[in-house]
Amino acid sequence: MRFLSILFLLAGFGGQAFGQLSDLEQIDVKTMAGLRDVERYQLKIAESHYLKGEHKIALAEYEKFLTLYESSAAAPYAQLMWSHCQVKLKKLNTAIRDGFQSVIDYWPDSREAVLASYLIADTYNAMGEVEKAEPAYLRTINDHPDEQLAVLARVRLLEIARTRGDASKRLAMLRDLAFKVKRTEVANGHAVNASRELASILLGEGKLAEAREALATTYEGGQLLAEIHNLALDPIQRLFADEKTRETGQALADALLKLHDDAIPVDLTAEGARDQAIACLDRIADLQGRTGKAAEVLATYQRMLKLLGEDDGILGRLARWHRNNNQRDQAREIYRRFENQVAGLGEIAGMFREESLWQEAIETYRELIDANPGGVNDYLWAIAECHEGAGDLKSAIRTYRQVDRFPATYFRMASCHRRLKEYKEALTLYRQCKTNPDAAPDAFLQIGYTYEEAGEKENAIKSLQLTCKTYPTSGQASQAHAHLQTKYNISVTLGGAKEE
Repeated sequence: MRFLSILFLLAGFGGQAFGQLSDLEQIDVKTMAGLRDVERYQLKIAESHYLKGEHKIALAEYEKFLTLYESSAAAPYAQLMWSHCQVKLKKLNTAIRDGFQSVIDYWPDSREAVLASYLIADTYNAMGEVEKAEPAYLRTINDHPDEQLAVLARVRLLEIARTRGDASKRLAMLRDLAFKVKRTEVANGHAVNASRELASILLGEGKLAEAREALATTYEGGQLLAEIHNLALDPIQRLFADEKTRETGQALADALLKLHDDAIPVDLTAEGARDQAIACLDRIADLQGRTGKAAEVLATYQRMLKLLGEDDGILGRLARWHRNNNQRDQAREIYRRFENQVAGLGEIAGMFREESLWQEAIETYRELIDANPGGVNDYLWAIAECHEGAGDLKSAIRTYRQVDRFPATYFRMASCHRRLKEYKEALTLYRQCKTNPDAAPDAFLQIGYTYEEAGEKENAIKSLQLTCKTYPTSGQASQAHAHLQTKYNISVTLGGAKEE
């Protein structure tokens, strides 16, 4: 028996795209092909009314088909669709008792009988009659174990168990989906999700071996280890947070550490072995850090260096650890050992800026200019920002002048001039920025603010009004409008100005 894809069931029972039948409502292609023209015509009439939402008329037309062609190969389909009409008319008990059940009773070996079995359960579920839905789903699973609808029946039972907080039934369905379901295209997503959910529950109970077995139904090799590690992090932290479960958390962490340690290849020259070793040691360090074993983290990174030799990736890990633990001098020393001198110096400069050690940062950026002349523009910009951070605004202006980045440098220099109360110089720079179409709205706005800071109220108002008039749809116009209203009690219409 062939089934069409039923992924649409995830959206809920009875879902259908506008103007077409869902897979639960479609006739089998072979059945349709074998019908007489009069039978096909009658089904098309019924279907047309059904798709228009005229379910009473469609019901009568499917009933007419059953009366006229009761021995037709499409009779079970007509009965199924009659049942769908009853569902649409909210006569759910009738749909189950006189519709779907009749399909099973009269045509037990038909494709429609399998659909009806599932639809009985789903209809009970839609009615909120979970006590009847559960055994009905189980009947679908037991009567049609190899059909894809049996997978969806398990998914529905899992949803019910979650909603009702039934832990044992939830575990049972998760185990079925993870271990028993054949990994077809339709079922695979459900099985993968179930294996992960099951593993998460087991890890929360400290059961690493069982969790690994669940995930091994989906993953293997390095990916299996990565998934176990990622799923174990939250349970370990939760277990550690409670004094009563801390011992379980520590045991889980220790078992996971051993799992990663055992996965480090003996022959590090083999293909992929180096990457695998780094991944395992990274996870070991991660776990050690999360369980409060800072000293062991450092030892793990040193072990990585000893096993694999120095490279920038490993040195970077060690430097980050020192950096995160406020051992910043040690981090800078390690960055100096980078083979990629530019990358190492860049990290050092960034650290100095984090610490507001502006002169040290400037000196490092000057080293970078020597090491990488092609990046001079970026380094000069960074030096200028450091001068700003240090409050040396005149040096900042001089340095920004050396950067080829118009109009951004002009805005930065103008800002420095304003802080120095050199408003004339700032205005000159903003006027030059007006020549750039993209920068012009902000230049107009900043001119207004600069006049205001200089105490020139009339010029400030005019410039802000001009911003609204010249660039009415811009964000700068909105800012100017709000400022005029709150600061000067002047209302403007964007696109023109008018005093109240």
